[in-house]
Amino acid sequence: MLKKPVISMGYKIDWFQCTEVSKNDEVLDVLDSDFWNFLKKIGYNLNDFETASPRYFYNSGLTLGRYFNIYYDDEDKGINQYSPKNVLFQFTGRGATDLALKLSKYFQTDDFDEVWNFFFNVVMNYEVKVTRFDLALDDFKGVLDFDKMERKLLRREFKASKRSYNIVKEKNTDGTIKGETLYLGTRKRHQDGYLIRFYNKYAEYKSKGAILPTAVEDVITGTGTHIWQRYEMEIHGKACENFILKIIGGMSFGELYKSLMKNAIEFLKVNKSNKNKAYWSVVDWWADFLDGAEKASLAEPERDIDLGRLLRWIRVSVVPSLHLLDEIGRSKGFDIYEEIKKCVIGPYAKKQERLKDDALNMSDADIKNYLEEFEDGDY
Repeated sequence: MLKKPVISMGYKIDWFQCTEVSKNDEVLDVLDSDFWNFLKKIGYNLNDFETASPRYFYNSGLTLGRYFNIYYDDEDKGINQYSPKNVLFQFTGRGATDLALKLSKYFQTDDFDEVWNFFFNVVMNYEVKVTRFDLALDDFKGVLDFDKMERKLLRREFKASKRSYNIVKEKNTDGTIKGETLYLGTRKRHQDGYLIRFYNKYAEYKSKGAILPTAVEDVITGTGTHIWQRYEMEIHGKACENFILKIIGGMSFGELYKSLMKNAIEFLKVNKSNKNKAYWSVVDWWADFLDGAEKASLAEPERDIDLGRLLRWIRVSVVPSLHLLDEIGRSKGFDIYEEIKKCVIGPYAKKQERLKDDALNMSDADIKNYLEEFEDGDY
């Protein structure tokens, strides 16, 4: 008998990449792209982009905060013989979040299963070829136990369509595990299909000193699960189109995810009286996970950081320490604020670039309100 299905998980589109080909087989200019003209409708502006280094044999690139990249060919620069001569649109993890929020506003719905369904119809109508699509299932309660999974893998107590798996562990100098990722399948350029990653997103964020989603860790109240595991599918090539067509055809993201995951691997109960794995049953904890995954839906993608949360974090976690250092400095002859100004800062991270773009587009009234809250510390 299965336990109550786990439904406290939510999906996120964590990468979206597609190309558009010129209708007359000539080099396609970004401004002539039908897909780009749709992106303009939902709020993107080419003037906000900066020049980026070209990749993938294209001779030109543009980037919006390094979270939304466009690669294309400029005929005045000479075309590489290996160039696909189309336009590539690449939304990274944070770019896909930005895209989802703009689509939600454009389609006027907060149902993100519906948002992406509408968007997929647009993609298919424009005859855009999707080349990569990542679907992540976020778990804030630790539904899966990585140690159990590893033991099952090492003992060969599973059946799988994937031919390989890999376990990568990061350790601190004292030998304790800092982070762990389980991979099923391999990534190959231009492959059709998908690979799967199970990893500790919480450990990843903590190692970077990044601000966590409030469901995981709220710096104001101290609440949160302090758990964040991600079970992600990276889908490539023709498998992207197959996925999208099934969603448009009526399957839910949960149904499709469960089907793909079940096909990829099933962890099994050992039957000592019968060594034929075909007769072994699936362990309860994996069946529970798959049942929960089927019932999960696309959650509203929470921005990792925005101006309000950044100011709240600084007010609660940083300001008291700065005041302490200021007091020490006055006694010991240094000015902590002048020392901070001397610090050399590298390029902003993608999430910081997006925060900057969002803040610069805020009204003066909203900025004033945030600053008043920051001064009062009344959260």
